[in-house]
Amino acid sequence: MLEKTFQHLQALQTQVNQLPPAQQGIFTKTLDNLFNSLQELAVSDQFESATNNAAKLVELEKSNRLLERTSAQQASQLRQLQEQSQKELSQYRRENQALTKSEAKLQKVLRNYPDIISILESDGRVRYHSAALARVLGYKPETRIGKVQGELIHPDDLLAWQAYFGKLLEHPGIAKPIEYRVRHADGYWVYIESIGNSLLFDSNVRGIVMSSREIGERKQAELAIKESEFHYKIMSQITSDFAYSFRVTPDGKFVCEWATEAFARCTGYLPEELAASGWWNLDLVHPDDKQMLIEQLQEFADLRMGTNEYRIVNKKGEVRWVKDRWQAVWDKTEGRIVRLRGACQEISDRKQVELQLQLANEVLQAQIQSSPLAINCTDSEGKVTIWNHASEKLFGWSGIEVLGQDPPHIPEGQKQDFEDILKSLFNGKAQSGFEVSLLKKSGGWIDLWLFAAPVQDSSGQTIGTIKIFSDLSERKRIEEERKKLAGVQNMEEPFWVRYVTPPTINKKTTKK
Repeated sequence: MLEKTFQHLQALQTQVNQLPPAQQGIFTKTLDNLFNSLQELAVSDQFESATNNAAKLVELEKSNRLLERTSAQQASQLRQLQEQSQKELSQYRRENQALTKSEAKLQKVLRNYPDIISILESDGRVRYHSAALARVLGYKPETRIGKVQGELIHPDDLLAWQAYFGKLLEHPGIAKPIEYRVRHADGYWVYIESIGNSLLFDSNVRGIVMSSREIGERKQAELAIKESEFHYKIMSQITSDFAYSFRVTPDGKFVCEWATEAFARCTGYLPEELAASGWWNLDLVHPDDKQMLIEQLQEFADLRMGTNEYRIVNKKGEVRWVKDRWQAVWDKTEGRIVRLRGACQEISDRKQVELQLQLANEVLQAQIQSSPLAINCTDSEGKVTIWNHASEKLFGWSGIEVLGQDPPHIPEGQKQDFEDILKSLFNGKAQSGFEVSLLKKSGGWIDLWLFAAPVQDSSGQTIGTIKIFSDLSERKRIEEERKKLAGVQNMEEPFWVRYVTPPTINKKTTKK
């Protein structure tokens, strides 16, 4: 019986090695205790009597049965433990494979992620840099491990960075972004925006995670915008033009939303006064132009844009001319104009010049019409633009008949000569005067003395001609009479003079 028990114990001993290490120790200790007990039992049996041996054998038989049941139970538990161990091992392998794949994906993402991912120690030294460091700043990530992050930051931005890092040390979690400059490996400075996340108290990280990206293009755009705003501010301060925006209420009122600084210089009112009182309430528009402007705004509403010239009265009471280019904003939902934006340019000087030119033109027109000499003008195409009263009297055609038409007084045979004259005029050469014979409406001819000159615009381009005609008929008649008189004076005594006896003079009678 003891031998059979020992065999069972040895079989259990071979299966112990398959158990987990923690259970192996417990089960091995139990087997050792049983084995020792059996050995003591075997030794004690040699010194006891046969009766006692029989009783002990009975007890031993009971112990053996108990041991068999215990062994069976242990074997069952061992099988269960083996099965559980196999399941746990398979789960471990699956989780390990998933973790390996996840780490591989994470590394691939970090290698291709455009932003720089960094982990910093609490003393500011670098524990980790992603591969983007090489693309953005030109440094290999492994060369920066253990280095202080702040040594690459621009001196002018270092204090701000240190303050930002100090807040991350004091307050766990994500902080607001910070912008600063970092030295590139090639020596120039790169604008960086970083967002820090303090995970010092996270046992899995125990560091500060920084996500950084290059913002050079955005910074250049911001600088360009600032420069543009600066230039706009300067231009707004030095120019007489001002821009504005009005909100149009449903009842048709104009409420100022904003106006540029030049508005105050042009009108004397602050933009705030315009916003508070409104365009019409300030009586800015000249009384004589207000109704005209309102009507024009109503007419241009369908076009959604327009240009007006009108007078305004500034705060000092001075009248100023402005040219207003505006555009209306149409709201489809409301079916009306909801906003009016525009820009006003002061044109007082230009208007003054125009008025002077208009006055000069009116004076010139009056002079031309009252001139005793026939004056007519043609444009670059040879069409009549001016035909004064003296021309009507001289040639017989009225201004209504000839304006916008070819000159009617040029004979067919002389048109080429006149074309040559026009060509010479368009070359900037004035004709000092020459004789021409032109037609009259009555069908007769009239001899004239012609003076011609080109008419040029402000840029020097010839836009027409002016011709002045002087009647030569009377002068020619006088010249003919003069020639006749001169001929008579130079003629010798006619033959009949010798046959005529002059009367005798009575000297006495004369004396009386």
